[in-house]
Amino acid sequence: MKIYYYISVAASALSLVLAIVLSAVGGMNSTLQAEVQKQQNTYQVQQAEINKGAQLNQKLGPAILQDMANVSVKNENMKKLLEKYNIHVATPTPAPGSPAPAKPAAPASGSDLGLHP
Repeated sequence: MKIYYYISVAASALSLVLAIVLSAVGGMNSTLQAEVQKQQNTYQVQQAEINKGAQLNQKLGPAILQDMANVSVKNENMKKLLEKYNIHVATPTPAPGSPAPAKPAAPASGSDLGLHP
């Protein structure tokens, strides 16, 4: 009968060891989970900033490029700056016999800036 007693004690000890191991693994898991959550929050903040910048770019970018293109018609430094970034401005050429326009005409739509990448 003593053999059953020793088997029971060994099974209880094994259960206790496994419970301690399971508790330790669970603690490590929650620590890793907290770290992942912190990184995810950081990435969400960064993504929000990127989205704000993209919205600002879509809202103001075409107007700024149009203004830069208008200035580059008369300003050689602006023209060189735009060409440095591979943006070429189509300069309007006056028809023979007509006076040169004082200011370049604005394009009909925001998507047609007269710029050629």
